[in-house]
Amino acid sequence: MVEEHENAKKRREEALKKRKDARLKHVIISEKLDKKAEKLHTKTLPYPFTSKEVFERSIRVPVGPEFNPATAVGALNQPEVKKKSGIIIKPIKFEEVNPHEKTEEHKSRGQKQKMNKNQSDGSKRPKSRPVVVKIMNR
Repeated sequence: MVEEHENAKKRREEALKKRKDARLKHVIISEKLDKKAEKLHTKTLPYPFTSKEVFERSIRVPVGPEFNPATAVGALNQPEVKKKSGIIIKPIKFEEVNPHEKTEEHKSRGQKQKMNKNQSDGSKRPKSRPVVVKIMNR
């Protein structure tokens, strides 16, 4: 019984030495995970940022009116696209694109030369090129 008590005491002392607040008197640092704060952390890096350091640096910049002059706050919170009220914004047309489909640009050079010769026979129709629109989801 005494032996178990001594072992438990040694284990407790070792655990206390490993804590972040071991050298700080009158301070207790909680090492538990805060579930509410964990929801606010991002799991992946947002789109325009290339590294974690750049993203964290941008978050640390204060944006509010307490830290910046009124003119700067307006510029920092300004939307990228401005439209007058009442204007209808047309949605982007979705076009299914097959990445394996070959277009005129991918045809061999000999076929392009034949097409150019056929069009140089006097026909006045304009050369048309396919328009490929690729929509990326963020």
